[in-house]
Amino acid sequence: MFPSFPEKYFHGGWGNCLSGCLKDMDHSYFLEILQKYREGKASPEEERFLLASYDAFASQPDVTDLLTTEERERLGSRMHAGILQQIAAQAGPAPKKTMFAAWKIAAAVLVLAGAATVAFLVMQPGPKAPAVAATDQSVQPIRENNLIALPDGSTVLVSAGSKLRYAAAFHKREVFLEGKALFTVEQQTSQPFVVHAGGLQTTVLGTTFEVAAPQSGKVTVTVFKGKVRVDKEATPLGELTANQQIVYNADDGQSLQQAASQPAAWQQGDLLFDDVTLQQAASLLEDRFGYKISIPDEALRSQRFSTTFGSNEPLEQALKSICAFLQAAYTIDKEQKSVIIYLP
Repeated sequence: MFPSFPEKYFHGGWGNCLSGCLKDMDHSYFLEILQKYREGKASPEEERFLLASYDAFASQPDVTDLLTTEERERLGSRMHAGILQQIAAQAGPAPKKTMFAAWKIAAAVLVLAGAATVAFLVMQPGPKAPAVAATDQSVQPIRENNLIALPDGSTVLVSAGSKLRYAAAFHKREVFLEGKALFTVEQQTSQPFVVHAGGLQTTVLGTTFEVAAPQSGKVTVTVFKGKVRVDKEATPLGELTANQQIVYNADDGQSLQQAASQPAAWQQGDLLFDDVTLQQAASLLEDRFGYKISIPDEALRSQRFSTTFGSNEPLEQALKSICAFLQAAYTIDKEQKSVIIYLP
């Protein structure tokens, strides 16, 4: 899961780690590592140092001028997820009284770290409240794939280096993509879901599909479940069902409909679950590991969390970490390739 900090910055827990970092940090070194991180050149140890020390310099003018708003929010979120993850890993599955004490500690650590909010991890059922702001929302992962939940309950796995934009109100159920993303769309017969990418419009009523739209060259739409329609402006290019794809050549305007290949390798990369429900996370883990995951308790299915996973991390480690956050337990049947997550 989230890696531990280098020994020089870790002396007896998160509180002392943060204190030690603040004493030892060098401002110019922090800026050097930050620039390497933005360019994708930071080593794992440098990235861990950056996340540990980020809050100390987050408000400095030379940092705020260097980072976009999205990058600042993403770094802050990753740091807070790491803190909560370390606390959960140390506590392990525990009775509710003990876990409540752990969350009080987590809140205190976040305040000490200078966090603007402690609502990053929401331990309550129900859909995410709609955003009040009328401006567009955007997701632009830098180093790992991000699984996000849209206001309508649909989920998007956004590839690192890509950008997804959508209206905060989300009345029209349409998104704008630059790069690659995997969509799992909630069915709403009265309101289709539309993806704008690479000059194409992909319309869907309820399905799982991938759109790869680089800045130039070929745009690919691949359907894994359900059915979509692909248009170029007002011209239909075709309808796709499961295991079919359309490849559109932006240079000559030609398109080819063909059998789909296997899911792209990028979907197996490092992953950030960004304020998603347990059910939404389970759907992605099912596709990633080939296991059937059942969650009998309806309230548990709706609980939200945020955490990170490495590309080589096994399913059981992911389950242990998630269950530690949600005060849940699980059973796994490796022969039947099935998992049950439940409240003990």
